[in-house]
Amino acid sequence: MAAATVNFWFEYVSPYSMISALRLYRAMTKGQHGTAGSSAATSSLEGLASCQVPDLSGVKVVFKPIFLGALFKAAGQPALPNMAVPIKGKYLFHDVKRSLDQLGHAGFPDSKPANWPPNSALAGRLTWMLTQGKKYMEMLDSGDKDIARRGGGGAAGLGEAETRVVAGFVWRVFEAEFTGNLDISNGEVLSKLWDKYVVEPSRSSGEEGGSGVPDGQRAVELAQGAEVVAGFKSSTQEAAELGLFGAPSFTTEDGDMYWGNDRLFEALAHSKSEAKSLGFSVKIREASL
Repeated sequence: MAAATVNFWFEYVSPYSMISALRLYRAMTKGQHGTAGSSAATSSLEGLASCQVPDLSGVKVVFKPIFLGALFKAAGQPALPNMAVPIKGKYLFHDVKRSLDQLGHAGFPDSKPANWPPNSALAGRLTWMLTQGKKYMEMLDSGDKDIARRGGGGAAGLGEAETRVVAGFVWRVFEAEFTGNLDISNGEVLSKLWDKYVVEPSRSSGEEGGSGVPDGQRAVELAQGAEVVAGFKSSTQEAAELGLFGAPSFTTEDGDMYWGNDRLFEALAHSKSEAKSLGFSVKIREASL
């Protein structure tokens, strides 16, 4: 039986997306996460809901980066709605820090950093390009003018090994932003992360030179090209068409949508269930709500 698909829609300025990214990364690497600030505390807190690592057996998770500024505009929301109420904004950082601490990852700020939110567009575009697969990046790097039609299979076509690389890179960008206090709008920062968490894993898997994967400097250049800019924009447009209004969100094959890090487990359970229903995203597209 083919694995059910769950789409993980996320944004790098979204602290709650960081929690989901860590949970998925842990699940895909069987706990061998090696994240900075990790500790044995996780094992002693296994009973807490916020500390659970999802069971991904029978499920394929597809990473879908989006740009929240455009999505908020499409949904008729103000920018950063969670920060519009000052006390709610303070609680947000306290809440995310608490959850990450319980997951064994220390170092998340307990209040809003002065440089937050960053411009996440370049990081989002770079991640979208990575999710399209090595074939896509090879064609893009070679200047293939037929790339839009031929494509590279897209995020849904990635194998397990490539998806783990995506999960690792996504987590490390979040970690650099919130724990390392690095500027993820900076191409040099992203280039170094790419070399370490995309190129190196490809080489260690036996692929000569990380076959199909450009180095960090070239990847950042490619991510600023018209093809990638358009592709990343289309991901956000698709999210809006599905009725998404925030991140993280999760969509299932039968067209249902779950919003929020705490709904990850329900989205996964839904995808495995034989009982399907007319989902929220389907209703939005059919204008039946």
